[in-house]
Amino acid sequence: MLHGASKGDVWLVDLPEGVGHEQKGKRPAVVIVHIKQNSVVVVIPITGGLANDRFSYTHCIEPSMENGLSDESVALVFQIRALDPQRFIQRKGKLGKKDMDEIDSLLLDMLQLKK
Repeated sequence: MLHGASKGDVWLVDLPEGVGHEQKGKRPAVVIVHIKQNSVVVVIPITGGLANDRFSYTHCIEPSMENGLSDESVALVFQIRALDPQRFIQRKGKLGKKDMDEIDSLLLDMLQLKK
């Protein structure tokens, strides 16, 4: 269960049953923001399905001791979602600055926000 999460943390989460191409089940996700006053954490699901890199708004992540991923993975930025803290199972690690900068850039572009 979640006991504090900060931007860039990689957690094993349990995503609820999805529809169509929505990600579901137990999988890693990267924390974007923990909104404590609303009791939700905004995350980006991560998949080991490298073919998903063909979609727009994705980012490949190399495994490292720091991020806790065991295989090359893809952050599915376009599937950003808010989760209840009860869905967090275990902290795996933390993404490096380069990966987070790329994800931030993709988020800004996808959401059409100006920095």
